[in-house]
Amino acid sequence: MDSEELIKLMNKIEEKEIGWDTVEKEIKVSHAVLKLYSNSGPVPVTIINNLKKVLEKKEETPSE
Repeated sequence: MDSEELIKLMNKIEEKEIGWDTVEKEIKVSHAVLKLYSNSGPVPVTIINNLKKVLEKKEETPSE
């Protein structure tokens, strides 16, 4: 996948104020590696899909 999609997903995660510690636990990839992928190119589809799942999970359980 293109790194542009990863950047959009990372921005959405920050907008929704989801902690990167939580994201790292869910997708088992560090924030530093995500930043590298966002700068360098092809991103594994599994990372994109897992980030989408984290966002969907957040939308299903809104914060108080």
